[in-house]
This record gives sequence, C-alpha cells and structure tokens, in this order.
Amino acid sequence: MLNYDEIIAFLEKKSSDTDAVSRFKQAYHTFCKTGTWHPAYQIFVTGWQQLDGVMLLEPADTFDSDYHVHLTTATERSLRELLIAFPRRYTALFPLSEKWIENRIQDVLEGDVLQTDAGSFYRGIKRGSSTRAEQRTVSKRKDAIVSHIRKLASLKGKFEHSQFIIEGPLIVERAVEDGLPIKTLLYTPGFVATLEGKTLLTRATVENLSSYQVNDGVMGSITTTRPVPSIIASVHLSYPKFLSASGSLNFHFSPRCILLIAENIGNPDNLGMTLRTADAAGVSGVLLSSEGASPFHKNCIRASRGAIGRLPLFCAPDIGGAINALKVSGWQVLGATASAKNQLYETEFTPPTAIVVGNENQGLSADVRECCTELVRIPMASGQSSLNVGVAAGVLLYELTRQHRI
Repeated sequence: MLNYDEIIAFLEKKSSDTDAVSRFKQAYHTFCKTGTWHPAYQIFVTGWQQLDGVMLLEPADTFDSDYHVHLTTATERSLRELLIAFPRRYTALFPLSEKWIENRIQDVLEGDVLQTDAGSFYRGIKRGSSTRAEQRTVSKRKDAIVSHIRKLASLKGKFEHSQFIIEGPLIVERAVEDGLPIKTLLYTPGFVATLEGKTLLTRATVENLSSYQVNDGVMGSITTTRPVPSIIASVHLSYPKFLSASGSLNFHFSPRCILLIAENIGNPDNLGMTLRTADAAGVSGVLLSSEGASPFHKNCIRASRGAIGRLPLFCAPDIGGAINALKVSGWQVLGATASAKNQLYETEFTPPTAIVVGNENQGLSADVRECCTELVRIPMASGQSSLNVGVAAGVLLYELTRQHRI
C-alpha cells in the first residue's frame, strides 16, 4: 500500500523538479476527492528501512513517448530498482539532470538522447521489449539465435555481447517478474506444457519479449548444465568500473549507504551466496576485484538467487585504490579478518560504511588490510577460527543494518 503523504514529503524534500512535484500533488488532491487519478500516474517506490526513491510516470504525448518520467533518487540501488520496475513495451522520456543517471539508464533501456527547449532527455524503451520481438520454433543448432546464445557460455562472449545467461524456471521467472532487461528466452516443449510455463510465456508475449521454442537436443548444445534446463534467458550485462579514468568514484551514494567489497573470492558458489546475502541486507552496491570468480559464472548466478541483474555490481582491478578513493569521500572502510583486535559487536559504524571480505583461504591481502580504516573480527567459540565468506558477510552486514535502525 502506497503512502502518498510520505511520497509527497519525500519529493518535496529531495526532488529538484518543483513543477513535476506540484502537478503530482494536484493530481493527488483530485484523486482524494474523486477516487480517480487525472492524469493517470503510475507510481513506483523503493527503499527497505525507509523510502529511498520515487519514480512517477506521467502520461505524455510528445516525442513519440508514452510517459514522461520523474526520477527522485540518490543511490545506485534505488535508481536501478526503479529503472527495472519501468514497464516493458512502453517508451518514455527520462530527464538527464545528472551524468551518473544517464549512464545507468542506458544499462536498462535502449534509445537516444534528445535535446529540447526544456533540457536533455533520454527517450528509451526497456531493453529486449522493442517492436522487433519475435516468437518462433528453432529446430537447428546452427540457427543464428542458438549460435548467439551459445557464445554467451564463455566469459569472453558475455562481455563482447554485454549479455549473460540465466537458467531454470525459478530464476527466469523471477527475472521476468523483477523487470530485468531480458533480451531472449529459449524454452523446451516440456516447459510450455506446464501451467507455470504457459503463464510465463503468455506474459513474455504480452510484454514483447522474444521467445524461441527449442528441443532438448538444441538446448543441450547451448548449456553444459544437466539435467538440461527447460528454459534459459539472456539478460543485458551491466558491470561498470568503480573508478573513473581520473581515479574518482563512479559510484553515487548517500550518507547512509552501505557497500560490500569482495576481494578475490575464488569459488563462484561462495560468491553467489555472498551476493544473495548482500542483496537481502539492502546494500547499495557490491564492488568486486578483477581477480577471483566472475559474478556471471552460471554457478554464481544460480547461487545468488536473482541478485545478479538486480543488485548494482562494480569492478576494480585495484581494490586498495578503490578503498583509498572511498576514504577521500568520507567513507568508513572496515576489513573483516580473524586476526583483528576489535570485535564486531564492539565496533561503532559511522556511515557511509564499506565492509570488506576476502578470499576463502587467504582472507584479505596485506595491502587491503593496510588501506582499511579499521579491522574487525567476528567473535567465535573455540573450535572454529573462520566462517564461510557468505556467512561472514551476512553477520557483518546485518549488524551494520541493525545499528542503522537504532
């Protein structure tokens, strides 16, 4: 249930577009009197412990657009959640008030930049839901669609084509539901014979997603997963660098942000579980080192249970350099290591805060430990000296969010 008074208070405090806020307030007053929205706004909000972002879709009839979008957000996570919530099939004008917003919009939507008397706008549609969508049966392994999807099996292919693969009904259904920028769906006859399959494919057709029926043999030629999955999807890949060419942060944050930094996690299943935990704990983003497992490895994607594609991910070849840039911007950076003198529950968090976890065997590197503002350890009973990295990340992040609520 939307709390419109809270939304209006948030917009009045955070939005720079006073005209848009005034129009929305007037429409809300009309709604309170008549029970009807005029104009017919669509309203999306994001935020876990508190309201963190609002997206208003106002019907438009200019520049071949269905909506004029008003975005009010201050963090990477809230912006991405609002963008993936934007409905498929529709074209909208997004005002380009800040460069970081323009870059993130293009991760989720495809379109072009318009220069108008009212300013700069991005006119876009959700990636994968354009009018070029098609539905057909593919029977040959050399079909262009199959050949393209097969290329995405390698890490090189993923980055060359800016797409990654998700497999299985649970993860694909969640990706469709969440609004991820899905490019292609491939499914087997067995999937369409199920109720969940029919429901999902009907929605895909309505939302203008391209979908192709393939037999088990063709599906088996695309993926090494066994048993062969009944459905897979390709999703637009977004993995920006954490630092700009000048060394400044390419990460937009608010004073209460939480960032997880993972240095050289080697096992893709462990990385996936860590990302799932970070997503559940409400972090604003995750920074990953260039070394270690790829977040787009199929085991990592499976273990993350939908976090990859929704949670903002960033990469950096030099984690120490990234930490130093965070400190310059006023961040508290806490490194987790069993050798630390300070216990977690004796530590005071002063946001914005970054938590750093390390490799499963070696832990944090000496250089990274040196860069952190403080080192902390999780207290344990005798018999164990360490935790699985995903479990450790959960303990650390939830203690941080607990303190934020106090």
